[in-house]
Amino acid sequence: MEKQPHQRKGAEQRPEVNSYGTDDPDRQAEIERARADASAERKRNRAVLESLVSRGMAPDEAEAVIEYVHSLGGQLVLDLSEAGDRSQSRPERERRYRPQVYAVDLDSQERGIQHGLWIDADQAPEAIAADIVAMLASSPTVDASKWAVGASQSFAGLDLAGCTEPKLISKLGCGVHEHGAAYAAWVAIVGTKGFDELDKFNDFYVGSYESPEAWAREVGSDLEWESHLDQVVQPDLRNYVAIDYAKFAREAMRQWDAVQGHDGRLHVFLR
Repeated sequence: MEKQPHQRKGAEQRPEVNSYGTDDPDRQAEIERARADASAERKRNRAVLESLVSRGMAPDEAEAVIEYVHSLGGQLVLDLSEAGDRSQSRPERERRYRPQVYAVDLDSQERGIQHGLWIDADQAPEAIAADIVAMLASSPTVDASKWAVGASQSFAGLDLAGCTEPKLISKLGCGVHEHGAAYAAWVAIVGTKGFDELDKFNDFYVGSYESPEAWAREVGSDLEWESHLDQVVQPDLRNYVAIDYAKFAREAMRQWDAVQGHDGRLHVFLR
């Protein structure tokens, strides 16, 4: 046999091994379909993850939801058509979060049994209470009555773990659903003990901005500072006169409530 290039003298030539590990055409076709299905599944999961994040869910929470659904043998299906485009083009306040809480059956938990239910938080307190009653009624523990929020998601950074008040869950859930991360910033300012303060969001909310300087520039635009400078500064000096918007923002933040939100934007409120 003629020696192949780079083959050691006396060494046997190994048969070529394909990536399928078999020469059976049917088996190769089956493996190829499995590879294509796995690739499609990864793409679907990625699309679902991006959609959930665009709707306000934290990336780690979105991954946990996807894994949980797969563990049940199901597939999470969302309306992904134009979802990404809408979330990118709309202002943060207009995005629609879908806040949920996981109500845990504490009586079963004490026995080492996990039982609970994910509940939509952007509904009336009575509806939330009804969902909790239904969850306890299906408990593996007879006469289960104790519950609490074990986890929350899509609340723009608010943590409701331990909460046992359907009215508060509803108040915060509806607020975040309607106003997004700006409402969560308002909750961080006023707290959750007084519903009257939570209801004053629209009275105190100024706006949401990409940065403190962006906020200062919008204030300046509303008050026409640049136009005023054009009128009072000599034309040959105008190019050398500029407003220090960054300094204005730093000083103004001492008199306004400005909170960096879960979305990374600056949410400003009257004080």
